[in-house]
Amino acid sequence: MQVFFQLGYFVLGIVTLFAVMDGIEYATGISGIVNFFIALFTAWFPILGAGLGVYGAMNVWDWSLVQSLVVFYWYVPVFLVMAFFWKE
Repeated sequence: MQVFFQLGYFVLGIVTLFAVMDGIEYATGISGIVNFFIALFTAWFPILGAGLGVYGAMNVWDWSLVQSLVVFYWYVPVFLVMAFFWKE
């Protein structure tokens, strides 16, 4: 089961990376290797990467706001539920 979650997290990271790359290219016109390194640096910060991923998915991939939020901010409701039910 742990391998399944690790694979899913890896795939989501790759999707985020490409969404951030497309969003940066759409907003600034920067493409190529510079775009890749900017996206690589920013995509792994949880809030920043998810925000840029939502921007790229909505503007370049034509996703709706709800689709983008579900894919890139899935961890917020999960962590809220975990915090609510956490007992020590």
